[in-house]
Amino acid sequence: MIIRSLSVRNFRNIASADFIFDPKVNIFTGNNAQGKTNLCEAISVCFGKSFRNPKPAELLPFGSDNRETCIELCFTFDNMPDKENTIRYEQKGSSSRLKFNDIDIKEAEKLYGALRYVLFIPEDLYIVKGDPSVRRDYLDFVANMINRVHNTKLYEYNKALRQKNNILINMDPHDKNSHFMLESWNDTIAKFGVNVMCGRLRHFSSLSDYADKFYDMINGGSEKLTMHYESTVMGDISFTVDDTELMYNTYIDRLKETADRELRMKYTLVGAHRDDVTFMIDNMNAKDYASQGQIRSIAVALKLAEAQMIKDKSGDVPVIILDDVLSELDAGRRSFIINHIDDFQVFITSCNLADTEKFEGGKIWNVNGGRFEPKVG
Repeated sequence: MIIRSLSVRNFRNIASADFIFDPKVNIFTGNNAQGKTNLCEAISVCFGKSFRNPKPAELLPFGSDNRETCIELCFTFDNMPDKENTIRYEQKGSSSRLKFNDIDIKEAEKLYGALRYVLFIPEDLYIVKGDPSVRRDYLDFVANMINRVHNTKLYEYNKALRQKNNILINMDPHDKNSHFMLESWNDTIAKFGVNVMCGRLRHFSSLSDYADKFYDMINGGSEKLTMHYESTVMGDISFTVDDTELMYNTYIDRLKETADRELRMKYTLVGAHRDDVTFMIDNMNAKDYASQGQIRSIAVALKLAEAQMIKDKSGDVPVIILDDVLSELDAGRRSFIINHIDDFQVFITSCNLADTEKFEGGKIWNVNGGRFEPKVG
């Protein structure tokens, strides 16, 4: 898809702004807290949900509860480039509504799937340097992005896990009935856990291969990125997503091996909920040894990989939003992001106008106090 134009009225610090976008690259430069991220958020609101998860009143300009926020976004689908579509978001106080081609959308999430976009925000750096839970959440997000059934399987697994952990917390170690119940829940957890692991791993190879490709392009081929799925169940056992029986049997064995420790610790020690991903740069663990620029490059490569996977799976070309992406990157990496993301429409925010000195095409806006001035020439 291509976003053709955007009109914003009374959204956060943006009183009024109108844009005609370039079909390739659009850059917004200015100091912090001037409105660059607010503009990115306005686009995400039209696509179904703000990435900031705000309260409705927070979207209105400060002190303007009785005024109406209005965002109108016009775009075309790739298979119908001559037909322009409109999304209109309106909000007054805590009441909001979303229209797609003048038809009310009661559940904004229904737009997802038709309106594809990939977002980078600075918090995405924690995919690399944060806790394992962040990486698991990311893998689950990617799996669900490709197959919407994954979240259902994850919900079933987490529900079974909570039930078992509640038994562990409250059980009498000498109660035979409780032990029987634990064995029953172990069987359920193993079945659901295999489903979750397969959902993650079914697309992990594509994500890893594309991330390696884009990381190589960002860094000019000077470093190699590899990703490894670390399973607390399978350990060093070689397996594929087709080895479901092996995975299930190994899962049961590992739960039996850790049963005594679980009774002491009062929670389940192994399983899909404890798995992790390791990012390696030239065989060095990125979490421990990578520079800030390398970590940012990995996160950007993952986002570009997401976009490519959406394109491959659906045939739709997603829009890419890169908020504050250029910080901590050297000149070569900045140049790639600005000038060489060729297959997607991209929106980039930057605090440094000098980042655009070697900009080869597209449009630039200077941002100050919620006002957007297009750069001419």
